[in-house]
Amino acid sequence: MEIRQNLASNSNRFFAYFIDIVMICLIVFIIFLLFFDFDQTAKEYFDRGSNIAPRIKFLKERNLIRDISILVWIVYCVFMESSEKQGTIGKSMMGIKVVDENGNRMELSKSLQRNLSKILSYAIVSLGFIWILFDKNKQGWHDKINQTFVVNKNFEPDQLI
Repeated sequence: MEIRQNLASNSNRFFAYFIDIVMICLIVFIIFLLFFDFDQTAKEYFDRGSNIAPRIKFLKERNLIRDISILVWIVYCVFMESSEKQGTIGKSMMGIKVVDENGNRMELSKSLQRNLSKILSYAIVSLGFIWILFDKNKQGWHDKINQTFVVNKNFEPDQLI
């Protein structure tokens, strides 16, 4: 099978990301509520009146939750995309997986490189992810840099005999 004939749709890629990031953000948020008193920070924020200090504290903790969620998402993707599943829970639910340039499962080192490259795709106004919409191979910058593709789950590389 040809990789380019089996590329995942943009909508499947988006919904896979959405499923994963919402799940991770919720877990990180709950941890902050249970163990770091974020509920108290939020209460002080909403009851602050004209006091600016609770707003600053709230925004710092909210940004920390966001940053930790992104870090957890990257680590999660590294291990899941190099596993036998070749994708995250979201990708599995959407029927897609990640392959290398030969259509095979990525090794852990390649998955690490690909997922660290997502920082570049994200850093410049998420342009590296938006690029997927216009690229003929539906690759983001992180895919192009690492010669990876997101394909439909039933894709199998041609076996040489």
